[in-house]
Amino acid sequence: MIKKIFCITLFSLLTFSFNVNSAEIKCDAVVISSPDIKGDEDCKKNKISTKNAEVKFDDGSIYQGPIKKNKINGKGKLTLNDGSVYEGKFKSNKFIQKFDRKSRIFIKFNFKKPINIKNQMKVTGLTKWYPADVVNGEFKLSKKGKLMVSQDKKAAQGGDSGGSGGSGC
Repeated sequence: MIKKIFCITLFSLLTFSFNVNSAEIKCDAVVISSPDIKGDEDCKKNKISTKNAEVKFDDGSIYQGPIKKNKINGKGKLTLNDGSVYEGKFKSNKFIQKFDRKSRIFIKFNFKKPINIKNQMKVTGLTKWYPADVVNGEFKLSKKGKLMVSQDKKAAQGGDSGGSGGSGC
């Protein structure tokens, strides 16, 4: 029993000592902590790169994973302040979770601004992604998305319908 208590205490001390070595720095609107960075580093002068970091955003969201030159980049995990979790490959401060070929969630990061989350859809015959809402678990074009689609379809058909479009010469 005493041996078990000793082992638990030793393990706790070792874990604590490793966590103490982890430095925290403020970088714009986020706090980055990692054992690979020094507490006196300035992220504006020297870009932070580490294989294992924790980034705490002002809104309470937390990213865990690699950072490359002050950008979230690599296999990581994002836990939003509402409890939503996104895991996978992050690239240059962006994350895309595709549900199928025509619907996705697009997340964009910036250490100076809040996290930007967009539901998006593709429309048959067009190549861009358009804003969408999720209604009862199904992606539907938002009001803005419908407007953008109608404008892009008109443009694809040759522009405005009133006039020949010629120079008049």
